Amino acid sequence: MLRRLIRPIVVVLFGAALALGSVAGVPDLVPVVQAAEPTAAEILRKADEVRTPDESYFLKVEVVTSEHPDRPSEFDVSLLGNDKTLIKTVKPSRDRGRNMLMSGTQMWAYIPNLKRAVRVSLGQRLVGQAANGDISRMRWSGDYDATIEKQTAQHWTLLLTANKSGLTYAKLRVVVEKGTYHPVGAEYLTASGKLLKRAEFAAYRELCGRQRPSEIRIQDGVRPDDRSVIKVLAMEVRKFPASLFVPENLE
Repeated sequence: MLRRLIRPIVVVLFGAALALGSVAGVPDLVPVVQAAEPTAAEILRKADEVRTPDESYFLKVEVVTSEHPDRPSEFDVSLLGNDKTLIKTVKPSRDRGRNMLMSGTQMWAYIPNLKRAVRVSLGQRLVGQAANGDISRMRWSGDYDATIEKQTAQHWTLLLTANKSGLTYAKLRVVVEKGTYHPVGAEYLTASGKLLKRAEFAAYRELCGRQRPSEIRIQDGVRPDDRSVIKVLAMEVRKFPASLFVPENLE
């Protein structure tokens, strides 16, 4: 009778001791808290932080095409935020003075022989497979709504859908490496999902204090032999006045 009374008391006391972690020889029970999975918007923002500095910055960019591999084009690019960019053509010399300005989602190109600026689109071809927007508007956050389409142990695949008109691409499918948030590759799509181009983000090296892709290798979605490589020759954080980004500075 006494044994039957003692047994439930011992069980209760042992359970209480476990809860307090005070039983000799029994390890403390520490609850396992798993880190919350990042949202698609957070992944996209961190991938943007890898590709470009937050501040205003300067790029020297070279574009090499499969059509004319021995005749690269070179541009000096000044960027302020995600909506102001001034592009000045350095090479080839015959195109010097053919400069471009982006403000918001509107873009102008100065034509020296016409001595005036004309409207162009972000999606219009700059040289080879490189579009105007591939250089002038490099951040995705704010321009696209992101969803996680799929994931593996190593990568997330994000589907990006434009949330405003006039952007370079209506949709993108972007692969981001887990842990580093390095963009690995992308598919550039029409609004209906048709493949326009494929891109690989490669040649990671230190630029402005962190590892960033120094090459974007772009391949035509229909003609795989038609390729272009956007090479970042230099990247520097610089301060620019807003007054730099006006049509008068195109000449």
